[in-house]
Amino acid sequence: MGLAYQGDEETTPTVEGRLFQALERCKLITSPDDCQFTRCGRTDRGVSGLGQVVSLRVRSNGEDKQEIGYIDTLNRLLPDDIRVLAWAPVSSDFSARFNCKSRTYKYFFSQGRLDLDAMRLAGQRMLGEHDFRNFCKLDPSKNITNYKRTILSLEIRQVAQPEVAGGAFCEVELKGTAFLWHQVRCIMSILFLVGQGLEKPEVVSELLDVSKVESRPDYPMASELPLLLYECEFEGLNWSPSPNESRVFDHWRSMWADNMTRSLLCRTFLDYMGTTGLMQNAREDTAPAIVLGGGREIKSSRYRALMERPRCDSDQVKKEKYHAKKKQKTSN
Repeated sequence: MGLAYQGDEETTPTVEGRLFQALERCKLITSPDDCQFTRCGRTDRGVSGLGQVVSLRVRSNGEDKQEIGYIDTLNRLLPDDIRVLAWAPVSSDFSARFNCKSRTYKYFFSQGRLDLDAMRLAGQRMLGEHDFRNFCKLDPSKNITNYKRTILSLEIRQVAQPEVAGGAFCEVELKGTAFLWHQVRCIMSILFLVGQGLEKPEVVSELLDVSKVESRPDYPMASELPLLLYECEFEGLNWSPSPNESRVFDHWRSMWADNMTRSLLCRTFLDYMGTTGLMQNAREDTAPAIVLGGGREIKSSRYRALMERPRCDSDQVKKEKYHAKKKQKTSN
């Protein structure tokens, strides 16, 4: 159910919750509330994290003794899809959130008929510091007052050659100092619209001009499945991997083989349908579709331009509604 611990692992299992369970079980912490825990970036349900970094205070053997084998100890207790890769000693005032210099995300997608050059032109308009309130989901409970964020780089490249209809697989690699809630998924949604020729690259500049577009047009976010928090950048950390690195490598290689097998099964199904003529009806389905990534599409008989769509509530309106609702609950 995402990274952030929700307090009830039975109904809402999370990455942090499983990590806390492992930490408590091997007596590295006494409780999640007493270990000064911080995280580098909060990933939502369905999003993966490779370069996630957390900081906390744990039990130690001391400077004069061989340190506890943190990585192997924890990995034996964690679920198959969660693994600790390395650890590093830090100062007592270190924060995984505030000491992070940059965060890099990757988003994978099938190229299909998408115009990568048009997507690159749109992406270039996002570089530098901008107000990204029209590229995120607003959360009035957090009382954010500054929606300016800095994009350091945005690159689009092919990463795998085509095996079935749909073309090569590509990735967007996006690096920034920090990101708003759902910012990357909103950025990808707009890039897909540009790549399909439904919007011009200039639409990015229009959405970034909050003096003219005060609130976000009503558009769906891209799928969470292809999104990966790839890397978090820190200065001066001396990472120590497990002395048994091959265990972690073999673990992920096994999971890769399992998922590649599933992929080949699906490819075989598609090939079979193609040779037997069962895909004829699918090929004749010419209804236009809006790409959302991760194999998701929205069929639409008529596309409505972003600037002609209804607008979501502005930041100010959302906050006013939130506080009014909170006040009503208090009075009741």
